[in-house]
Amino acid sequence: MPFSRRFAFLSVLSGFFSVLAVLFFSPAASANSLPWVEHSVRSGESVAFIAGRYGVSPRTIERANELAVREDSVLAGEKLLVPRKDSDLLPTLAEYRARQRGETLVPLIRIEEPLPPPPPKKAEAVLADGIEPLIRPLEGRVSSPFGPRGGRLHDGIDIPARAGTPILAVRSGRVIFSGVIRGFGNTVTIDHGNGFVTRYSHNCANLVKKGAWVRRGQPVAKVGKTGRTTCNHLHFSVLIKGKPVNPEKFLPK
Repeated sequence: MPFSRRFAFLSVLSGFFSVLAVLFFSPAASANSLPWVEHSVRSGESVAFIAGRYGVSPRTIERANELAVREDSVLAGEKLLVPRKDSDLLPTLAEYRARQRGETLVPLIRIEEPLPPPPPKKAEAVLADGIEPLIRPLEGRVSSPFGPRGGRLHDGIDIPARAGTPILAVRSGRVIFSGVIRGFGNTVTIDHGNGFVTRYSHNCANLVKKGAWVRRGQPVAKVGKTGRTTCNHLHFSVLIKGKPVNPEKFLPK
């Protein structure tokens, strides 16, 4: 082996053993110094819901706990290792695999931590689960409210705005549809977990693709008049477990 390659290999090996020394022998090791948090799944919680609580991608949690390999959903009472950051995936995955063998990569200490406290209640509406209050997808007056209209249910609210105005995600979640729906035109649908879904329609352009994880306040589309409509506006709908409900019950005034 050439000297330069041998030196590089020894440097990497030295760094690896340095990390192991910190993990196993550092007297200051504590739960807060670990790159993961142990989370006990509660009834009704999905991976997307848990990811939103800790500020990481659902895919990171799935990979750290090899959920795709197991091919099952998370169950109440199950313990997941949640990386503190997306970049903490590899050490978290290593700890998960060690636990599958009945081992651990760190001294035996209790690392379970309480959930982060919910955001303070301000003027914004808070959902029944107390998680991440919604913001308005678009500023402006409601020109057409939720309810019966012309013998049919108007399943959302209409907010007029100039063409091209950014439409914001009202809450963090996973994009489950981005395309065209007959009558609604260009539409984006976001699953926020726990059966709570929002839909944004009549867009002149969709800015996100199916499968993307979006944050609250992130632009997901632009106001337009695609589908059955005569003016530029956003048709915003909220569905709980598949049933349309009045969005104004959840949006801040």
